[in-house]
Amino acid sequence: MQGADNSGPVALTEEEKHAALGAVLKSQTFSRSEQLRSFLALICEMEMAGRGSELTEYMIGVRALGRREDFSPAEDSSVRTRAHELRQRLQKFYSLERPDVRLRIELPKGSYTPRYVPLEPAGAGPPAGLEREQASLGIPARAWVLGFLLGALVAAGAVLMLTGRSSGVGLDASVREAWAPLVKKEREVVICVASPLHLLVSPASVSAQSVRMGVVPKEMPRYPAPKEFYSFFSRLRPLPPDATLEMQPAQKAVNMADVQGLAHVISTLQALGVPFRILPESNFPLSAMRKSSAILFGAPWFSRAASGFLEGTPWVSAVDPEGNQVVSISRTPQAPAGSSPKRSIRREYREVFGLITVLASNKDADDGHTVVIFSGLTSVGSHGAAAFFTSGESMRKFRDRLKGEGHGSLPRSYQVVVRCRANEDTQLVFHDYETHEVLAR
Repeated sequence: MQGADNSGPVALTEEEKHAALGAVLKSQTFSRSEQLRSFLALICEMEMAGRGSELTEYMIGVRALGRREDFSPAEDSSVRTRAHELRQRLQKFYSLERPDVRLRIELPKGSYTPRYVPLEPAGAGPPAGLEREQASLGIPARAWVLGFLLGALVAAGAVLMLTGRSSGVGLDASVREAWAPLVKKEREVVICVASPLHLLVSPASVSAQSVRMGVVPKEMPRYPAPKEFYSFFSRLRPLPPDATLEMQPAQKAVNMADVQGLAHVISTLQALGVPFRILPESNFPLSAMRKSSAILFGAPWFSRAASGFLEGTPWVSAVDPEGNQVVSISRTPQAPAGSSPKRSIRREYREVFGLITVLASNKDADDGHTVVIFSGLTSVGSHGAAAFFTSGESMRKFRDRLKGEGHGSLPRSYQVVVRCRANEDTQLVFHDYETHEVLAR
């Protein structure tokens, strides 16, 4: 049974489809079925990428259900069985748990490509239920256009974004309150992006050309790539038979989920009418951040600035030596000991945690400058943290929690742990509040 092209009379945006998918994945109806969530996430992501026709029983069996690579659909009917269960579970979700949803996902019989069915006629405007879901999930338009390399992001993205600032209409009051400490003292907010140190693999001729052009410093070391890299590289890039691969240290590539988190931040700053710059951490170190208001994307294990700011905070992302993985760890006795990520059958991270940290830039001499740090377990966590901090509904609910604790306004410093759900392509599907800690009133 092959996937078919998804078409219909109503043109839906990718944001609407993502919101519809997120509503299903975070539901109680699907909460105890990892395989059905993986099944639905895969087919919806493939359809949204315009690749619905590529869906096959074999692909779903291996990528969503965790079957071995020698899986044979002719001998194993598990995909067809799960498809039947998925149709029944979707019907139950829309009839019992969320009958108010205005955009519904269906899986037609005889196809593995999902269909999106709006319950209002075209031209009637976005359904109210869908708007609530989008606000709750905080899912943005895809940010691929911002680029992957930080150099390109700084050189081109910042210029384009700065020329498109809006008037500030439509921001929720709770978001404005949260962002007020960042923008009240600054003519320009700096967005600082940390990036892990990694080895860039390329043919020796390319790396030599980069040195001649001055793209890579002459003193930058170059190492021969292991033989095992050749077959892997050739599957992804053209590689002449006689080519030699080399590796060079690099620290300019940005995680894609951080780029998507940047899209949330940029959109909010545009709405506030605040100018900004985007810089790599190497151009805006910790000493500079302590003298201004800034936004930092980074985690302690690859960011000196994040390590400095998060030293001594109640929550931090760190390596758990017992579990041999990165977890969110609480240093306070009254909070849970820590939060570990969850993996899929294929050992991919599917549920991770993001951490929002709001601090005075210089705690020893609080001059009104503020730093906001988005970090997490995998870059999906930092994306989820940024999505939470820019979501009107998420911040309103957080504000209500604080009010219930006796806080008349947002504290001067605080941390929020955000639970994040990722699909198999490590893209954020939804985020939700997990816990928080007030550091200073």
